[in-house]
Amino acid sequence: MNVAKPKEAAWDNAKLYRVDFFDMRLPVSGTRLVWAVVGYKWVRICTPIQNKKFRMRRGEWDKMSTQLIKETDDERTDIQRTEAGLTNPRD
Repeated sequence: MNVAKPKEAAWDNAKLYRVDFFDMRLPVSGTRLVWAVVGYKWVRICTPIQNKKFRMRRGEWDKMSTQLIKETDDERTDIQRTEAGLTNPRD
């Protein structure tokens, strides 16, 4: 899965989530993959393709259906396997 993270420094700690947006007050709706920085009071959200950025209260975020997407990119998996000393038995 190749979903580009925003390049600004404020999004360095962002994590990829699958979120169900069903509140009419928000600028997006439906189930989406978003980059989110979850803070103490606010959650900053960026949609990857439309590049819409907005924030919402942490309490509202906690009530929503969210799922953290683990990094499954092949390159990152290969790097992690190399660092751990694991090799492919076919090599």
